[in-house]
Amino acid sequence: MLRPLIGASKDTWVVCWNGDRQWKRELWPAYRDRPEIWDEAGSEDFAAMLGVLTALGVVQYRTPHLEADEAIAGLVHRFAGEEDIVLRSDDKDFMQLLSGSTWMEGRVRGTVRFSRVREILGVTPAYVADFLALAGDAADGIPRILSPRTAIRLLRTRGHVRDWIDRDLRVAEPVKRRIVEGRDQLRLNLELVDLSGRAVRSRGAPGEPLLERWGDWRAARAIGERTEISWLTAESPPAEFTPLLAAGERTRARLEV
Repeated sequence: MLRPLIGASKDTWVVCWNGDRQWKRELWPAYRDRPEIWDEAGSEDFAAMLGVLTALGVVQYRTPHLEADEAIAGLVHRFAGEEDIVLRSDDKDFMQLLSGSTWMEGRVRGTVRFSRVREILGVTPAYVADFLALAGDAADGIPRILSPRTAIRLLRTRGHVRDWIDRDLRVAEPVKRRIVEGRDQLRLNLELVDLSGRAVRSRGAPGEPLLERWGDWRAARAIGERTEISWLTAESPPAEFTPLLAAGERTRARLEV
């Protein structure tokens, strides 16, 4: 999948992975309660894949305590406004990062620019984290506090959650009761979904790239010999993988790593 994407482009590319332990799951065990890729493929095969990609020149981030989303957000905040940034994902969490120069490309929704976020979620990018904290996200195990419609109405009239979470709001009694009863959960939800610059930088995002034996084909050959993958045992990388190294060199120069 990476080869045609990178090969057809002259851009810089970064691939981000979930860390093997994540603070979000430690805080809320139900968060993304599903197998990780290394659970299904096996940790040894996953490590081998990372090693091969590194040897081929792909710049990757995998920080032990961080989710891939946080590493991506850290990079977006670093370069936002300086150049165009494309997020290859359909994950609605990333909609909070969208701007005039940052957009998403996914298999489900196609191109999503910041102007489409309100059409999809009912709020602008600035309020996506607030919306997800209130309306929940079943896919990520985030409990619902209010219905999406009520959450949208509240955000449009009252503003960001942090501006009123501790106040005695004058709202309909059923809504007020759910907010009061769910206040602690709402705080936790917001912490889990917040990809703001302040939030991700406080966690050390994006972390350090995986650069050990980067661009070293001998490392890939060693993995090929161990795993008996024939094309990895060749004397040099197949010609079709050359664009990966070229893109990696551009990326490292841009990231100054």
